[in-house]
Amino acid sequence: MISIYGASDDLVEVEGDVSEEFNHYDSEEEPCYLAFSDGTLLKVQYLEGVWRIFLMAKGRCNSKLEQCMSKDGSDHAYLTGEKVTWVVCGKFAALKK
Repeated sequence: MISIYGASDDLVEVEGDVSEEFNHYDSEEEPCYLAFSDGTLLKVQYLEGVWRIFLMAKGRCNSKLEQCMSKDGSDHAYLTGEKVTWVVCGKFAALKK
């Protein structure tokens, strides 16, 4: 299982089969993208004090998103069902139209 969430105002956390802490210092309101080995693509964005996570492309894993309802905090995303072996964090993504 993989858990994804934002922490503080500048960190994106990935915990589980693969664990990493990605810094998001330089672009507070711009999104970052997380691509996982199963084909899942998430957009993570810090908006008005809350980390928002959006499913951009569904991979082979089962995905679950829990939305944060408070004024500060983070949405949480969970990937289960298939072992994830890597994750990449970047600033840009292109999807088929």
